[in-house]
Amino acid sequence: MSVQRAELRLPDLDLPETVVTACSWHAAVGARVVEGDRLLEVLAGEVTVDLPAPASGRLVKRCVEIDEVLKVDQLLAVIEVQ
Repeated sequence: MSVQRAELRLPDLDLPETVVTACSWHAAVGARVVEGDRLLEVLAGEVTVDLPAPASGRLVKRCVEIDEVLKVDQLLAVIEVQ
């Protein structure tokens, strides 16, 4: 049986010319997450946006660090679906 994985990617926030940075993680690597729960907070200019977990499971990888500048569709996290 293969392990299914879900990826959290930065969506297009429709804020052209705005720098988007990772602000705060809300789950540790190895933690169980539930689809829809906030997983990562990003800062887009002066706007804070919560990005939800795309699936329920275990957070197996954080792909960005706090204060890292992000790009649309960048891989942010990987969840092992359970």
